[in-house]
Amino acid sequence: MPSFLENNRDYLLRLNESLSKINDIELIKKRLTYIRWKVAENLDKLLFEFETNVKKTDANIYWCPDVASTIENLNKHLKTYSKINFFKHNAVKHMVRELDMKVPEFSETPEVVVIGAKFILANTGNFYSVFNSFKEYEQMLNAKKIIVIASIDSVLALQSELYLAKQLYSIFETGNLHYQSEILCRPGRIRGISGDITLLLTDLNKSTLLDLPHHRPLFSLLNFDLPPVCPQDSLKSTQDSWTELNTFERFINAFMDGLGKNENSINGNYGFNILNQYLPYDIDLNDQVLSARSILHQTDKVSLLNKFIDTDKSSLTLNPKKFNDKEKFHRYAERNFFGQFN
Repeated sequence: MPSFLENNRDYLLRLNESLSKINDIELIKKRLTYIRWKVAENLDKLLFEFETNVKKTDANIYWCPDVASTIENLNKHLKTYSKINFFKHNAVKHMVRELDMKVPEFSETPEVVVIGAKFILANTGNFYSVFNSFKEYEQMLNAKKIIVIASIDSVLALQSELYLAKQLYSIFETGNLHYQSEILCRPGRIRGISGDITLLLTDLNKSTLLDLPHHRPLFSLLNFDLPPVCPQDSLKSTQDSWTELNTFERFINAFMDGLGKNENSINGNYGFNILNQYLPYDIDLNDQVLSARSILHQTDKVSLLNKFIDTDKSSLTLNPKKFNDKEKFHRYAERNFFGQFN
């Protein structure tokens, strides 16, 4: 198996080659950020539009706002089958973790495949998925039934926005200009595919971020697969676990599950200055970390002794008077939180 350093080096070579073909990557990232921000602002309307367009072809989507409804709908469509493959797609992995479910043994000839939608397109009722290998793609084509897990964070308002979104996702996730295997279609019976396609639209705490307008940019990051640059990945075993989280996922999940219950994920999260370079969005994760700490510690009661000897690091970081000097703040943040700034 290639080491983390080898994977990281190869990824950066591919990434730099792909980015050399883009005229203004920062402008394109700003465009995608705006597109997804507008989705967050109009999510209810766009989800209704998506369902309306799916039903135009006599197909249905199954709404799964919580754990109970997700389990019910999943069991309804799986109970008559024995050979089922769950593909390790972002939306599927999130569902497996939230349901705390045991995934069936992998089958070479599955009757059912459970895949994840990278994007769902409100104005057409289509979904877009990518596959980790040609083998996954072939299993999907030959399956009797295809269950698509689409999270509410995967919406695009217009299908015309898909090319920009999928290219930026591909570039920063894989380093390549395009995904190896992909599919764009709709729920129901589709010519050229053996199985019937069923789409489950899940929430599973992701809408929690919409209650915090300042953190709505994070909502746009939820269906993005982290490229192999996360410092924590260098400590992982070669076993790809369904429940294993990386630095980026731990930080975002803290918002969905509640900051108060995830203090260590906020205060002990490192490496965001590195990850900022490998996101398809114009979003500063360092700012998001500071905002999270501000929310987390806004009710802290600091003792007189701590005020005197200045040892409460969270309060120090969030004190604008103490860190008006940007250079001084960077030195402090490097030592305690983010690693070295460029």
